[in-house]
Amino acid sequence: MTVLENLMLVPPDQAGEQIWNPWLFAFRVSRQERRIYEKALEVLEFVDLIHLRDDYAGNLSGGQKKLLELARTLMCDPEMILLDEPGAGVNRVLMRKLVENIETLRREAGITFFVIEHDMDLVTRLCNPVIVMSQGERLAEGSPEEIKQDERVLEAYLGGQYR
Repeated sequence: MTVLENLMLVPPDQAGEQIWNPWLFAFRVSRQERRIYEKALEVLEFVDLIHLRDDYAGNLSGGQKKLLELARTLMCDPEMILLDEPGAGVNRVLMRKLVENIETLRREAGITFFVIEHDMDLVTRLCNPVIVMSQGERLAEGSPEEIKQDERVLEAYLGGQYR
């Protein structure tokens, strides 16, 4: 599917999914599809993938796929988004764009982000508070500055060499 089709598929309860609606309620189906189409274009513009709207999603780079994943999530108007290692395999330019998008969504849309990440620079920029887990247990919690100074965190993740 194309990048645009990936977004248009996401919203739940689409009238056109019911077998009789396209015939019996064509205007309603058409109106809803138009709204979904317009929202998808807005979201693609926000994540800066609008120029790729007609490209196949499978042809995107790793970073572009991460942006597409964020865009797909935004089609559902979420209150919270879980990101599992958003920095993995993403070049610095696209990572910067993803971080900007996250910061904008947090600030302007009030979306809460739950980020699982090993890149401490990324964690420091995006997260406050930071909760550090080790072997399935909460090891430490605090501001990024507090976490960087925590002896248990340094020992668990850096082998203590940075104390």
